[in-house]
Amino acid sequence: MVKVIFNLVLLLSVLCLPGCSGKSERTVNGWKVGTSSGLFDDFSQAEFDKFRSDGISCIEIGSGVFTKKTQEEKEAWVEDIRQKTVKSGIKVWSIHLPFSRIYDISSVNDTHRINMIKECSDLFALCEPLNPQKFVIHGSSEPISDSVRSQRITNCIESLKILTEEVKKYDAGIAIECLPRTCLGNTADELVMIVNSVGNGLEICFDSNHLLKEKPEEFVAMAGNLITTVHISDYDGLDERHWLPGMGIINWTGVIAELVKSGYKGPFMFEASRRRPDAEGATDKTKLTTEELVNSFNQLKTNYLGSLK
Repeated sequence: MVKVIFNLVLLLSVLCLPGCSGKSERTVNGWKVGTSSGLFDDFSQAEFDKFRSDGISCIEIGSGVFTKKTQEEKEAWVEDIRQKTVKSGIKVWSIHLPFSRIYDISSVNDTHRINMIKECSDLFALCEPLNPQKFVIHGSSEPISDSVRSQRITNCIESLKILTEEVKKYDAGIAIECLPRTCLGNTADELVMIVNSVGNGLEICFDSNHLLKEKPEEFVAMAGNLITTVHISDYDGLDERHWLPGMGIINWTGVIAELVKSGYKGPFMFEASRRRPDAEGATDKTKLTTEELVNSFNQLKTNYLGSLK
């Protein structure tokens, strides 16, 4: 009887493999390739067109592009980018909200915290013409001592309750990013606790090179389907580096496997440095290219799919 049951289980496992493999292949093949706006030089139409022809389908815009602009200039920039994305076929997937010791939703300085909430709300409205799906936010700045961590977490949660309600006006979501060192959300346990405490549709942005207390694939396994957007780059495990995948220590096949298990639908959004790690005294020849990003994704995908055979 035991032998019969064993053989039945084995048969079912074998029969499942093609279907499981097929579903995994469909999942990763459905991921679009994106990049943070740091790889742009001038945001010209030619640059947008080149990115699209290289295989970039979507972008994340950093809020730093609005620095030192008047409100009129900000609105004109947004409209200009809207037109260029429409012409090129590139989608604005996400906007990265500002972050610093002043722009900090967990700040114990109430004035700073309230100003950050207002800044985020203003950016929701400003970027509405771009129709972003996600706004990525940092849970804190740093350093954070143990003595104030609890209060900073409370402040972060209260701020996010306000912002997750505000962002609903714009048919978008907020994804809080995992962060390194002493920042809030430096482990899956802490970040998931924050997300669950806020509720209201709050999501997670998985940054693969921010995790210094656990492996990236472990974080993904624990955060699961709360992850709705990603920042992809490699590191040495000692600090964030924003290297191209393959230049560091990340087990990319393991990371992709966990993203597939979690039901992640993409995009595969790179947040890699403009310069390669060997690019000391860098020139234009050492600037990371969008072709390299797309080739990197294709190689990671090939490696993952090969592991299923």
